[in-house]
Amino acid sequence: MNALGTPTKLSNGVARSDSKISAKALFEQRKKYSNSNVIMQETSQYHVQHLSTFIMDKTESIATVDDAIKKLILLDSKDKIWTQEMLLQVTDKSIKLLDCETKEDLEVFPVFTVQHCQTLLNQTRYPSVLLLVCQDNEQHKPDIHFFYCDEVEAEMVHADIDSALGDNKRGKKTRPQTLKMNQEKMKRHRETIIPPSEPKSPSHGVKGRVAATEIKDELLPLDPESSMKLAQRIEKDVQILNCALDDIESFVSRLHKAAEAFAQLNQRNRSKKNKKKGPAEGMLTLRAKPPSEAEFIDCLQKLKLSFNLLAKLKKHIQNPTASELVHFLFGPLEMILQSCGSPDLTRAVISPHLSRDSVDFLRGHLTPKEMTIFELLGDGWTRPRADWPKDQCAPLYVPKFRNGWEPPVELFRTSPWETESMGMPRSPVQSEYRKEEFFGSQSSLSSNGSYSSSPAARKYAKIRYHFVARNANELSVLQDEILEVLEDDKQWWKLRNRSGQAGYVPYNILDVVKLEDPQAMNDPPYSPSYRGQSPSSSMGSEKDGHTHQMDKVNDELLMLITGNKVNPPTRNFKVERQSSSTVPLSFDSSPAQVTTWLNSKGFSKPTVDRLGILTGAQIFSLNKDHLKAVCGDEGSRVYSQITVQKAQLEKSRGDSELQEIMKKRQEKIESAAD
Repeated sequence: MNALGTPTKLSNGVARSDSKISAKALFEQRKKYSNSNVIMQETSQYHVQHLSTFIMDKTESIATVDDAIKKLILLDSKDKIWTQEMLLQVTDKSIKLLDCETKEDLEVFPVFTVQHCQTLLNQTRYPSVLLLVCQDNEQHKPDIHFFYCDEVEAEMVHADIDSALGDNKRGKKTRPQTLKMNQEKMKRHRETIIPPSEPKSPSHGVKGRVAATEIKDELLPLDPESSMKLAQRIEKDVQILNCALDDIESFVSRLHKAAEAFAQLNQRNRSKKNKKKGPAEGMLTLRAKPPSEAEFIDCLQKLKLSFNLLAKLKKHIQNPTASELVHFLFGPLEMILQSCGSPDLTRAVISPHLSRDSVDFLRGHLTPKEMTIFELLGDGWTRPRADWPKDQCAPLYVPKFRNGWEPPVELFRTSPWETESMGMPRSPVQSEYRKEEFFGSQSSLSSNGSYSSSPAARKYAKIRYHFVARNANELSVLQDEILEVLEDDKQWWKLRNRSGQAGYVPYNILDVVKLEDPQAMNDPPYSPSYRGQSPSSSMGSEKDGHTHQMDKVNDELLMLITGNKVNPPTRNFKVERQSSSTVPLSFDSSPAQVTTWLNSKGFSKPTVDRLGILTGAQIFSLNKDHLKAVCGDEGSRVYSQITVQKAQLEKSRGDSELQEIMKKRQEKIESAAD
């Protein structure tokens, strides 16, 4: 398993080509090797990847080198190792670690501080590892460093360092001979280097994290040629999805690496008595460097692309399924929000738009916690492309993948998230793959968004109890009403009534029924004329009208359920009184403290669950509309309480500043009197 929790890809997904390698590519690859791995006089340099650094500390269960090796192997088995490339430079006097790009010194270990050096072969996924134990005079406990020697053998670097240590201790000059042998090995290795071929489409034979399933017979068109085109398009979309997941995983690894290094830096700084840069801090500082804003945006765009593809492929992939991958992807999304400190950057990412089918798919499968995160992301995520005015739509999005593969631009140009537009009539169900691309005129659209040669495979459900829609995703239904089943793989089933309106209903209030003639359905005793509209209802002046209409219909349904009582249902309002014992909330509050504060204010459990995942700074950044979208009617009260709390913080800050000013003024008066 990898950082996303999905099956690890066994190959880089780039097919090798047997075509002749260009002289330029060969030259560039060998030049890169020569620049990183070089021996000049008494200075040698090797390209390595730093894996981890441990302090030899019994309290951390690392009393020996073997303990450190066991911990490295354990971390490797849990995918908890993140590499950082650098250059390792050896001289007679010291071992240096350099930044690959700037060539600046990250660490300098004088040879007398190196206590031990050894190789670790084929014990982790990194086959050739170098281990260094270093301790200077100011260190109470030694550091154990692990490096993956990815371009030269670890034994070569080990022999070089050992000869430098031996010469320093014994005063002999054995290192020149070692360097000469290493130089010959590097020369021979350089001549065998073959650069990777030009990036191609991921090979069909390569096992990826997601694979297309065989298309079911009822989903196949009658025309064999169309069947082949459909299979090819599905396979291409799966390849794009796998590349996007690879890049997201790589980005998540960088965030993990930066967070871990930052925590280690803080721990070391707390234990230091002075501000002087300590051992291993140069490496940790480089590892702790977060990705750039452009890299954050790139990952967010690929997350949106993945959501679009998962909605489109939901009937064509399994192990993991599309809905399972959605849950996995909300892990990186939440981590990005936490890393940014506020949702502002994420909200600013409009391109690519989500298709209407994608938004519906997400709303139908997200957990309450995930739905809270989704609603916080704003219109760029919750509002499908079809609900944006044409002049406000983002330009075509074509991803750039780290492995160099460039899918045909036409695949994106014709995708629903690039072609849907405002004013286009919305079909009852968003198709996954467009009919005109693959199917003949004899095929018909089935209820699940795929295509079938016959409408007889449709599924229907009969409602056992009345149900009132509570938001725009749910559908109000009546007892004994019969509706068509669109999706039935979760606890909430997506149904469509005779008016063509679709939404989600709890599965435990319905029974599946078989109809001889689907067109002969009896009219239900009451047919709700309106369901919460699509996110387009949030646009312009239509929003208030739609909301009023929805409330009106639901009130009518409530009256029917409660026996046509004239009086509307009573609402219990709770007045909160401030007290000195109120739990404080500040910009520095953790999610646990936010949860405690929400509970102390008497908010409902759904509201606490949805907002309790935020920090103080994040909850203070939300406006009234965001809170109402997440918490419904209770959102207004949450906003009021947050506003009061913010005002108290500002007043407290102002009082503190005033007291400080008065204190300084009093001290000035007293000093003048003396």
